[in-house]
Amino acid sequence: MIKFFRRIRQNLLTENKTGKYFKYAIGEIVLVVIGILIALQVNTLNENRKLKAKELKIIQHFENRLNRDLFVTRWATEINNTARSSMGHVQSYMEKDLPYKDTLKFHFGNITQVWGLNVDYAAYEELKSIGVDIISNESLKTNLLDYYSESQLAIKAADAYSKIIEDASKTIFPDHFNQRWNTTSEFQLGKVPVIEMIPNNYEQLKKDKKFRYFLKSLKNENSWLIELSLERSLEKNTNLLSEIELEIKKLKK
Repeated sequence: MIKFFRRIRQNLLTENKTGKYFKYAIGEIVLVVIGILIALQVNTLNENRKLKAKELKIIQHFENRLNRDLFVTRWATEINNTARSSMGHVQSYMEKDLPYKDTLKFHFGNITQVWGLNVDYAAYEELKSIGVDIISNESLKTNLLDYYSESQLAIKAADAYSKIIEDASKTIFPDHFNQRWNTTSEFQLGKVPVIEMIPNNYEQLKKDKKFRYFLKSLKNENSWLIELSLERSLEKNTNLLSEIELEIKKLKK
């Protein structure tokens, strides 16, 4: 009987030890899992910080390039408005059959100017190489892609308008002008160039149907191919810069 109770006691002690070891092993596993989870979380936070810093950098690059585009587009708009004003002035002056005056040489020079949209694609190309999904703000990403996609169409339109001027310089201008352009002032970024085109025979020019047709058509072609593109680009550009400013503030928090 005594041996029987001793055996029972020994079994209980063995079971207690096994239970303790089992609990200890479970605790170790739990600690290891917690450590792994913490490490993963820290790693994720670090990666997110790096991505956020990268996103901020490229958005700041866009801000810089878009500000440059805004300056150039405003300048091109000013030059184009001058060209359109001169188109109207020359047309009206010739229709009234008024005599030649020296200031007309500047208006003739202005109508041949081609200043369409000019966009810096550096930031856009960088974004494409990195991957557009780095920009987390879906609205900003869409608007940026729209801006550069539409600008490509506007540049093609400006090329088409430039060809109209080039064709006229080969088929119409040589009959009436000594040269297409004579720049009377030093070219300066941000300023409207002063250009002259002096007619060889103004009275003969007034009677030229090809020139009169070219002059009447040019303003409409300018409106579709240049003016509307510049106006739309200015609107998109200013809206984008406002959106970018807000996004930069958010990313810096």
